[in-house]
Amino acid sequence: MKKLNRIDQTEDWGFIEVDAGGILIDISSDFCRNFLINKKDWLGVYAKEVIQRTHYRKHAKVLFGVVFGYSCLIRVLKMNEHKIYRVIVRQEDVNHYEMVSFMNSLDTLKMKKRSTGQNRYSFEEIIGESSAIEQIKELAARIATSNSTVLLTGESGTGKELFAQAIHGLSTRKSNPFVAVNCAAIPDELFESEVFGYEAGAFSGAKKEGKPGKIEMAQHGTLFLDEISELPYQAQGKLLRVLQEREVERLGGTGSKNVDIRIIAATNRDLRTLVQEGKFRQDLFYRLYVFDLMIPSLRQRKEDIIPLAQFFIGYFNEKFGVHVKFIDSKLQERLLSYEWPGNVRELKAYIERGMNLVLGDTLTIDDLRISPNVSSDVIKRTPTPIQSLEEEIKCTEINAIQRALQEANGDRTLAAQKLKIHLASLYRKIAKYNLK
Repeated sequence: MKKLNRIDQTEDWGFIEVDAGGILIDISSDFCRNFLINKKDWLGVYAKEVIQRTHYRKHAKVLFGVVFGYSCLIRVLKMNEHKIYRVIVRQEDVNHYEMVSFMNSLDTLKMKKRSTGQNRYSFEEIIGESSAIEQIKELAARIATSNSTVLLTGESGTGKELFAQAIHGLSTRKSNPFVAVNCAAIPDELFESEVFGYEAGAFSGAKKEGKPGKIEMAQHGTLFLDEISELPYQAQGKLLRVLQEREVERLGGTGSKNVDIRIIAATNRDLRTLVQEGKFRQDLFYRLYVFDLMIPSLRQRKEDIIPLAQFFIGYFNEKFGVHVKFIDSKLQERLLSYEWPGNVRELKAYIERGMNLVLGDTLTIDDLRISPNVSSDVIKRTPTPIQSLEEEIKCTEINAIQRALQEANGDRTLAAQKLKIHLASLYRKIAKYNLK
């Protein structure tokens, strides 16, 4: 892509300026000349009518779009509440596929940055001004400067990983990796090799050079162990050694490697109860229980519900290219009266549903009604022939899992709670029945 070097010589293609609502308020003469338009004809229209985005990333500084039939690369500059969209490359310079390739390479670099552990969230991005959330933010910020282990507890969907990343971002380790591990999402038989790594020839199919685990990847940084209650019992002993000795032994290895990491763990289950039931090691529990931060549920901070809803509306405005500004009073009442068992995650999914259906600048309660509720008692079903007991159990499990996932808006942790099974069991059943 040799011609991309003119990306810094951008005066000739011109720019457009839009206000906070996405309305065109200015168009440069260069833009009018190059795209053969009359400025007066386009002032006051939505920017999406001019830039038809086909490859867009939130908060992107460069985006790919189609402007009056021309494939373009566009630089985005923010000026207070306004945005400047300046065309830096047009179709004559680079063809469509090269542009897509270039944008994909930017995404690849972004993913590489994430894979090396750069945290994405800070305390400023934790929305809410209630006393409950302010107190926990203040305590978390004070803990951040320490190197001690932190245990984040609280219901599913309260934002435990967000807090973990914010703590890392305020610590002395912030320039080093933040590596997240979902203990429930990794099958038991793969857990040790993924987290602790393995040496060459450790098992059939192992890479000949071996592979470092998540612990080694977090060297000098932070290892975030989400859903630590689902950690396999055997792996709990190995993790305890990492915490005590600050060294890790790869699967199939004969020696140990020193590691310098901070561990932040999270769970929505009561570890004390699991210890009493013999499902979680007591010695590991005490190693984790140095700083215990209980993240409040959304129903404990109801004054944050509307600000959170407005934040998500702004997020989906940009993502979906819509321009919602208000929340109807009836919808506000509904949001405040609901108990939110899925917490912030459920609220986000609720708003996303409405933002896909909204018309105009106001989100209403009608926008969240996908279809009328029909009682299952009045639905006539055609009888089906009896199957083997194994097949009947399989169908029942599949139906129950699908219903739970639907009611939980795809949140697997919440679905597992509804089904009253471990999250690890739910993942195994989803894989077993090839569900999505």
